[in-house]
Amino acid sequence: MNPTPKSPATNSVDPSASQDQGGELDIRSLEALNRGLRELIQEVRVSQAPAEAADEARAAIERAREILAPHAYSGPFAQASLEGASPNELAFDDIADFFPYSPIVGPRNPISPPIRFKVVDGVVSGRVTWGATYCGPPNHVHGGVVACAFDELLGAVNVVNHVGAMTGTLTIRYRRPTPLFEEIRMEGRHTGTERRKVFAEGKMWHGDTLIAEAEGIFIRIEGDFRAMLTSRTRGSGEPDGDSGSTR
Repeated sequence: MNPTPKSPATNSVDPSASQDQGGELDIRSLEALNRGLRELIQEVRVSQAPAEAADEARAAIERAREILAPHAYSGPFAQASLEGASPNELAFDDIADFFPYSPIVGPRNPISPPIRFKVVDGVVSGRVTWGATYCGPPNHVHGGVVACAFDELLGAVNVVNHVGAMTGTLTIRYRRPTPLFEEIRMEGRHTGTERRKVFAEGKMWHGDTLIAEAEGIFIRIEGDFRAMLTSRTRGSGEPDGDSGSTR
């Protein structure tokens, strides 16, 4: 995980290198920054601050933005790295290492809970506690957040079983509401392939209670689909058209 860093003149930095000399990027500091922002988002979500406190906090946030803005990477973007490193260059003993910028498991993404995944014999299990940031129904997790978790879980299953593919169909069965502030565990496994189709399924529990299930059909893309997706990216960083999740 050591691609060559971009020249500082491009106003970009290589996220995969762990450096701490001469003001260069340090991954530990970057992940600590993301943890801090994750905690800040939670505080803002539940805040009842009066105007004076809210204005003071906003000013501090604006100052932080000004400090970080000169160091922004301009794209294209990927979950594996800001520069879209090939999975062949990355180990996936830890899914968070494979997708460090994921909005679901990534330690370098402040909107990630993050879910903690582990892999044993091709089966991916995970644990997460969702806070108020992810609230949908009163005191429970938004159903769309649950769906995102399943998409990431099953996508990780595909990756560790060497059948990485893009989401075609994701079917969720919500059996019980998913509570906030309680540990939720999940498990996903590969169930087969059929030509370009890859099949996976997952389950989610609160304690011993099954609360949701998912079945996914993923489509393998021939050739270098990361290069294809990058070539379809506009200068603004937005994709030219819709696509499923990239695995």
